[in-house]
This record gives sequence, C-alpha cells and structure tokens, in this order.
Amino acid sequence: MNKILLTGFSGFTGAYILKEAARSSTEIICLSEDGSPNSLPIDLLDYQAVQERIKELNPSSVIHLAAISHVQHEPSSDFYSINVGGTRNILQALSKLPEDRLINNIFASSATVYGNSEQVELREDSPLLPVNDYGLSKKMMEELLLMWSKKIPITITRPFNYTGRGQSDSFLVPKIVNAFKLKKERLELGNLEVSRDFSDVRFIAKAYLKLASQRADFRVLNLCSGNLVSIKEIISICTSLTGHTLRVISSPKFQRKNEILKLKGDPKNMERYLGATRQYSIGDTLAWMLSK
Repeated sequence: MNKILLTGFSGFTGAYILKEAARSSTEIICLSEDGSPNSLPIDLLDYQAVQERIKELNPSSVIHLAAISHVQHEPSSDFYSINVGGTRNILQALSKLPEDRLINNIFASSATVYGNSEQVELREDSPLLPVNDYGLSKKMMEELLLMWSKKIPITITRPFNYTGRGQSDSFLVPKIVNAFKLKKERLELGNLEVSRDFSDVRFIAKAYLKLASQRADFRVLNLCSGNLVSIKEIISICTSLTGHTLRVISSPKFQRKNEILKLKGDPKNMERYLGATRQYSIGDTLAWMLSK
C-alpha cells in the first residue's frame, strides 16, 4: 500500500488532503514529531531532524506543501530559506531511502513563476518570469528539483489560485466572502482589474492524492480550471447569492507593486494525468463558502 508523507499538513490545503485521504482510506503520515497531524511539524531547516524522521517514516510517496506562500510575507529572505533550503533537505533525505521504494514525489510550486506573461493561456512550457520574491523562490525550487530528477521520481505542480472554506481572509476571495457574510456596507481592496484562474481546494486535494499514487517520469503540471474570473465577477456572484450589495473601493494601500494582472492556466496536460475530473465552478465554490 502507498504510504504518503505530507508536509504542510497544518495549512489550508493540507487539512483538505487529510480529510480526503480519510474519506478514501488513503494512508497519510505527516512530517511531524510522531508522524501524526496532532503533533508539531518538523522544522524543515533542521537538517538532522528531517533526515531522521523521513528515514523512520519510510514513505513511498511525498506531497510537499510546506512553504512560505503569502506574497507579502516579511522578511523576504524566508521565501528562499524555507521554499528552497527546506526542499533541499527533503530531497537529501528521500535520496537515502531504498532506490525502488519511492512511487512519486509531488512538490508544490506556483503559477506565480509565470509572472506577467503576454500569453493568454499559460502552458507548462511558457516562459518563467517571476516578478516577486515568492515566485522567484519557487522558480529556484523548480531548478533544484530538475537537478534531482534523475535520482528520485518528481512531479512539480504549478497550482493557480484556489480557495475554499477555512482559507485565511488575508487572501482575496475569503476577504470578499466574509464581507458579504457580515453584510458590511463597504470593502477596500487593491486593483479591481485583476483576473485569476480559480479552482476549489477540494479539487486540488483530490488531485494531489491521485498524482501521489501514479508512477511517472519527471513532469510539470499546471493545476487550474482554465477559466479566467475577475474580482468584479466574484463580487457580482456574491451579490446574486446573498442579495446583499457591497460598496467596493479600490484603495492604493492594498495595491501591490509588480501586480500580476491576469493569470490563466492551460489544463490539458493536467487532464492527461487526472482524467476528465469534474471541477467546481467559481459559483459552486462561492456558494459553499457563503453557506457557513
């Protein structure tokens, strides 16, 4: 039986992977003090602890989610120490497992590696032009993974935006949803002209578990819906679902430097490996988030 090691189990996505694994009777162990989601995560920068714990847990697959993921995180040096340095420690530990032990290892990169592309729909072979420290750290992580791809099986995922219940309201969609749930009169956001490719976290969780069970050579996959949704459309859907009208103001204090204006993925390569998996529409996801 495939024994999947999950890092970042205490985060937003990790929680849904644990729920989906329990539902599908998939064996999940966590990179923590005792291998369970009830204890503290191992510090990825503690080289010795990572080596010892992975050797002891002896996984057959890994889903590596642990990272600094909020674009505005400070200090920016954390992006490189955790996202690159922590990944390097995991790779070193995995390389010491028996050669035929590993089925696949999924490493979460990000669609932000594409930056502000002129392409309408981004494919895995599109140029990587990150415009912030988070995106650059993920690009560097990908280069590191490519270097190790001859030693262990590796799948790099580039998830585009996704959301769902339980996501911090420091992220855009939960911030909008919470404003509607609280029936606020006004809400300040950044650039209202931004558009994104949104998926549902429940779909993403299923995708990670399915990929972790597949033997494959080195590959890079977008995780996306292939649909572009603007902030204004999200607000319009929430208005329709709740009957509440919210005055939204574009405030300079929430506008980011080097903002990526449009980010849309091509899902064709993903669908080769996941099949014609039904995705939730943005309306489905917003209705779910607003219902609780």
